[in-house]
Amino acid sequence: MLKALFTILIFYPIILFSQNLTSNTNINITKSWPQQPSGYTYPLNIFVPPGPAPQGGFPVCILLHGNGGNGPGMINQFISTLQCHILVAPTAYENSWNICAEESDAPDIEMINDLANNLQGYDNVNQNKIRILGSSNGSGLANRVFIENNNPGIDIICAIVSHLNEAQYHSSNFYQPGGLTNPDSSFCGYDSVTTPLTTRKYLSISNDNDNLIPYTGGPSNVGVSFLPAETAAYTVAKHNGYTGSILTSGITMGNPTITEFSYLSGNVVLIKGNAMHSINNSQKEYIKEYFSDCELPLQIDENTLSGIKIYPNPTGSSINIKLDIALLGCSYSLYDSVGRELFTEKITSENVLIELTNLSQGIYFIKLKNKAFKVVKQ
Repeated sequence: MLKALFTILIFYPIILFSQNLTSNTNINITKSWPQQPSGYTYPLNIFVPPGPAPQGGFPVCILLHGNGGNGPGMINQFISTLQCHILVAPTAYENSWNICAEESDAPDIEMINDLANNLQGYDNVNQNKIRILGSSNGSGLANRVFIENNNPGIDIICAIVSHLNEAQYHSSNFYQPGGLTNPDSSFCGYDSVTTPLTTRKYLSISNDNDNLIPYTGGPSNVGVSFLPAETAAYTVAKHNGYTGSILTSGITMGNPTITEFSYLSGNVVLIKGNAMHSINNSQKEYIKEYFSDCELPLQIDENTLSGIKIYPNPTGSSINIKLDIALLGCSYSLYDSVGRELFTEKITSENVLIELTNLSQGIYFIKLKNKAFKVVKQ
């Protein structure tokens, strides 16, 4: 009896904690606050790239949508940019993150803290490469994470079309809310001085023709005033150890044209563009490079590879797969754009027809022999 109990004590922790994150994993994070005394469970969409994890585990990018957006929309937007990252996209209460004057007063920072800690417990996750990427309202939360979170495994913050606001940085200090945010209070209630970690890389993407967040700083329609974008990046660089003067010119690159203002050998970067309150392809490519997004062994986006041909692509109705005879008896799977497996079938012929008529328009992935092929349904 004692021997059996000893065996259980040895192996039980392994069974409990040894697990991989998948696109179907259910992560339950529920928070309560005065608006939601019974609790709100954040919907989470997860995309795990098909195939084996790289050595050390997949990097993870937590995607934070803009006001009125949602998690699936963010995965759709960045799945082709961050192909080798696990993408985790929560949806906010009232579809808006709590920065200052939003409808939500949710404890979103607590949720991000819990989510990052949870993700670091999976075997196929690189616990030192948890990234935060936010757009617009989600960028405001990404900046709050930069300021308020002290998890050293969060190594990159990317803030898209919403740089630091004056609530988050004023009187020569970074601040976090001491309690609930309140647009009627001075600086929205951001009254507690805090010291962000200096070990994170920080990428800000702002546009000089943004019609919502002023590139040159000042009041905005979102309820807070902003630092000038170039001053905001310089402020982060100074905090991280930069001792020089603010950069007054940058390096022009890309098509469409973007301008890079780089501090500390690229550890703090501002990318200036002219995509209004959005991002263009040059800015997306910069994100891909900045995140060191790797070439997947899955070789996504290939239509002809190792005796496999997929056509027509894009398609309006069906997809044909022409296969090498050596693949007979193998299985293939179809996934949607957020990583949900739709079906799996055995290969019984050198020519496989996949009917997509009943599926909505969008991006799908066919997984076959540790390779993933992107298919566009029009």
